Amino acid sequence: MRSNYIKENFMSLQLKEIMSVRNVTSALLAEKVGISKVAVSNIVTGKSFPSLDTLMKMADVLNVTISELIGETEFTGAGYIVCPYCGKKIKIERGE
Repeated sequence: MRSNYIKENFMSLQLKEIMSVRNVTSALLAEKVGISKVAVSNIVTGKSFPSLDTLMKMADVLNVTISELIGETEFTGAGYIVCPYCGKKIKIERGE
């Protein structure tokens, strides 16, 4: 139970940082993802954790990986991930 609490709160911190860097409001995120503002608020405050489908949509809207969104890899804000093995930055290029 405690590890879920830590994961949810860590994800909420990541989400807040990413939304701030991307200049995305809770209302805009809710609209783009197709969930209510209350649902986004609950995720942002750590009261709930999104479903995988919602997580995927949020990552897409915020232009980050799910790993960055949930804190498995460091969010750099510039289209990079940090390799968890060597610590080097790896540029992510998204195909259309």
